[in-house]
Amino acid sequence: MPINPTRPAPPRLITRRILFRVHWAAGVVAGVILAIVGATGAMIGFEAELLSWLNPAYQTPAQGRPALSADAWIAHAATTAPTLQPRSLSWDGDDRPVRVRLSAGRDRGIAVAVNPYSGEILGAERGAEALALAEDLHRRLAAGPVGKQLVGASTALLVLIIVSGLYLRWPGRPGSVSAWLQPNLRLRGRALLWNLHAVVGTWVLAAYLLAALTGLWWSYDGYRNLINGLAGVEGPMRRPAENVDSGGATPSVSQAWSAFRSLAPEATRANLRVPGDKDATVEIRYQDSRSAHERAWDTLRIDRETGLATERQLHRDQPTGRRFVAALFPLHSGSWFGAPGRVLMALASLLMPLFALSGLWLWWLRRRRAIQQMAGRRVLVNEAAARSAGTTN
Repeated sequence: MPINPTRPAPPRLITRRILFRVHWAAGVVAGVILAIVGATGAMIGFEAELLSWLNPAYQTPAQGRPALSADAWIAHAATTAPTLQPRSLSWDGDDRPVRVRLSAGRDRGIAVAVNPYSGEILGAERGAEALALAEDLHRRLAAGPVGKQLVGASTALLVLIIVSGLYLRWPGRPGSVSAWLQPNLRLRGRALLWNLHAVVGTWVLAAYLLAALTGLWWSYDGYRNLINGLAGVEGPMRRPAENVDSGGATPSVSQAWSAFRSLAPEATRANLRVPGDKDATVEIRYQDSRSAHERAWDTLRIDRETGLATERQLHRDQPTGRRFVAALFPLHSGSWFGAPGRVLMALASLLMPLFALSGLWLWWLRRRRAIQQMAGRRVLVNEAAARSAGTTN
């Protein structure tokens, strides 16, 4: 049946045309940035494993030796930068180095790795700078506040890309699993590329939507305040400022650390805040094998003089909303679902550059075809004009 060019297009076709242009425009604008964010996200998702593999010397088995005291760890680390003050101590198990963070004022300072048994200062980790750069690219494109805004805007566009792509992808048989997830390899050329782009996009749609909706929490204050408000969390979920007292001897924490090891024998990770001169307690956050994820911290506060616990706060006892907000990063990285979730999120992240490339390629093919069609119409118009002129003459 011939199409009547004067007849208006049905509303569904108009909606599809609009969303198609929205989809490819958002992809063209944000594609390169999302490709960078995806590739670097896959790298930093396995940062601990990569650093462990690249740095075998960072394995520190006890070999029958007793561990040094916490005060000794801090003293050994302080020799590397006498002008800086100890701020915190991080422990990742008995066979890993202890890290002591030193700084002046409120800057992040430096982290010094110490062998917990010999007190030896370990050198910089191989690959640490590359992973730090990858994290900076992932969060800010290594361009400071401007880069952070570009990443945030591209993440918001990713949500738009997902929603519009889902509408454009909607098959004629929505109840058929194969229609959603099975590529049509009988197609060729541009049609095959579009089919693969759409089907593989369906495979990773949930991962991208989860990563985008959680990633926006770090991008925009308004979005973060909205999520926190819905979760019933008042104000930013930040720990109190660390001690920034300068001068004087560092208060002893060995007794508090020994008490912690006795009170939490199953702990696998811990972070101790070095107290100020006037602080009566030492705060230690820790996790064990039962912790829900890497942000599920329990807290012990111990009197630094007597070694007695003054307060214990368990992550599982916190309000549901606060536990949800604490889980945003594990949801973002996939670790909330365990090792399979991390692997799947990393694979989806690695596919992001391919989506950007295939999307740009499809856009270029479509644009080239439109240019060719326009040139063809010009030729036909010129030929018709020439024939008309010849007939007139």
